[in-house]
Amino acid sequence: MAMPFVGLVLLGGIPLTADDESSRPRVIATTDGEIDDRDSMIRFLMYANEWDIEGIVYSSSRFHWLGHTWSGVEWINAQIDMYGRVYPNLRKHADGFPTAQELKSKVYVGNISSVGEMDQDTPGADRIVSVLLDDKPGRVYLQAWGGTNTIAKALATIRREHPDQIAKVSQKAVIYIILDQDPTFREYIEPNWPELEVLVSTRQFAAIAYNWRQLIPLPRRVFFERPWMEGNITVDRGPLAGAYESNDGAFRSEGDSPSFMHQIDVGLRSLENPSHGGWGGRFAREKPGVTNVWRDAEDDGDVYKPIWRWAEAFQHDWAARADWCVLPYREANHPPLVVLKGKPDVTATPGASLSLDLSESADPDGDELRTSWWHYREPGSCARPVTITDDDRAVASMRIPADARDGDTIHLIGQVTDSGRPPLTRYARVIVTVKTGRDQARDQ
Repeated sequence: MAMPFVGLVLLGGIPLTADDESSRPRVIATTDGEIDDRDSMIRFLMYANEWDIEGIVYSSSRFHWLGHTWSGVEWINAQIDMYGRVYPNLRKHADGFPTAQELKSKVYVGNISSVGEMDQDTPGADRIVSVLLDDKPGRVYLQAWGGTNTIAKALATIRREHPDQIAKVSQKAVIYIILDQDPTFREYIEPNWPELEVLVSTRQFAAIAYNWRQLIPLPRRVFFERPWMEGNITVDRGPLAGAYESNDGAFRSEGDSPSFMHQIDVGLRSLENPSHGGWGGRFAREKPGVTNVWRDAEDDGDVYKPIWRWAEAFQHDWAARADWCVLPYREANHPPLVVLKGKPDVTATPGASLSLDLSESADPDGDELRTSWWHYREPGSCARPVTITDDDRAVASMRIPADARDGDTIHLIGQVTDSGRPPLTRYARVIVTVKTGRDQARDQ
């Protein structure tokens, strides 16, 4: 008997334009100034148009605080000065890049005097308070590149002085923690802010930290070795990229970069749910029903794969940004625009077929596009094998397993890569929910 065909006519996966500031994630980066923080900041500044940057805050950690392997409170402005020298060229390639002066106005000193210090009122903590209490739309992503003490101080101030705003702030703020580098998260934030969403990368970030050679599979290491770095990032790409503190020419460490790569909109919908996964990793609830804390999740039993699986794409993307620092628009590459015909969320019955259509995708440089479809198994709950027909074409089809259970979810990734140099990739994600009832709607 022929199985029902559920047509998917999706218009989604289109990157948000930088012209609409309200559509961009609002971010505050807190940093302890370690070498890999400084290298992460170089990448962060090259992507400054992707977010509404509300603050860049000096903080401390158990590794770095005032007087202990401390890098001072001048290096951020020094990097912004380098950014200012390439800013005129960056803005030729995309809208939304802030001026160097705008960025400098967002730099603050937070709680840096010692590990976990959260008693002093500081300009950095006060800035976080101000942003979390304002009425601008959108969630605020608080990135903890070092410890969480400055963020904790801000939250403690809100709890003490603005208790009527606790519910609002709990829904508004998202904290992304790299390594959990002081005790203030476990001792203060977690017990006092149980509704606040917190992503804790205790191991996953290491895929692009100091030990990347031991954690990234051999075929992808090429994008971190000296020839690739010098050929694409650090040589002849202007002062900002040239300031990268390499390890004998090779990639050194950017353990903090996942905290903001999570908020780069490439079509993977990772901001909708931490379990979806994207360039900044993938997460699972630590204590379901108790707190809103998320920890590293594994892909194929590998806790590092949720980051390294995207390494070729995000390194090529960074290389394009380095080109934007020095090349005119016509000589650089720009990411494709992915157009998914239909809805990004659909329901279907077991055995039904879905049409997956990216045929209206386009490239701003006129490059040819290569499309592939694949089943991202781990974010979904369907354990049955999923077959995609014509998975190397813009228009593909997929059949729901006949024995799929009611409520099963299936995540399908449409991956579009252009033929430019370097090749750039964007995505569309279709999430299918299986419904077994006879009254299943067929109008998707």
